[in-house]
Amino acid sequence: MSFDLKHLPRTFDDLVIADPLNATVIQQYCTQPPSKPLLLAGPPGACKTEAARVIAYSHFERHNIQHMHWEFNAASLGKDYEAKIMAEVNHQMFANPDRALIVINEIDEMDLRSVQPKFREFMDAKRHLIRFVATTNHKSRIMSALLSRFRLLDLDPPSSTDWVLRALSILHAEGLNPDRQDVTLMLQSFDGSARDLIDLIEETVMASKAIKQ
Repeated sequence: MSFDLKHLPRTFDDLVIADPLNATVIQQYCTQPPSKPLLLAGPPGACKTEAARVIAYSHFERHNIQHMHWEFNAASLGKDYEAKIMAEVNHQMFANPDRALIVINEIDEMDLRSVQPKFREFMDAKRHLIRFVATTNHKSRIMSALLSRFRLLDLDPPSSTDWVLRALSILHAEGLNPDRQDVTLMLQSFDGSARDLIDLIEETVMASKAIKQ
């Protein structure tokens, strides 16, 4: 397994969310989710997709739900989104009393005029069956009537300080023993995304192992 896949966030504690209030809302959706669909908005690197996936993982584990294809990109859903989504919903709800959960990334990629109005109607019609979690880099491209169906969270990219505990955890999992101050110094000039962080940590682990050899 590649280093990045090995250290993908799987639980809420693995996430790095810049704003504590936003973190509290995301944790709520991981544990006792409100009924309203959730939309995570913000620039690349704000951990939107990671948070959406962790909410899904938590839901599936909590209810022991079997699933097939629960994550979609709006650009590839197309106009036949209902058939694709309902196939997964029916699979998840087999012998499961709770609602299914569907993640839609880049929901703004749905066509504003031809798809978004119909998708809003679909959400209303299936609200008793489906929990939706969506992400967007461009909430201004979402029609207001669809946007109003979601609880909106605006996420900012984490700072280098925000990443310290997550980086420390990964380094310890890889058998290294830096302290918090060491990692703070390592990240003092870091200004990247979660993917950039994983690359930096992998390089650090490889360098450390090379030295030991």
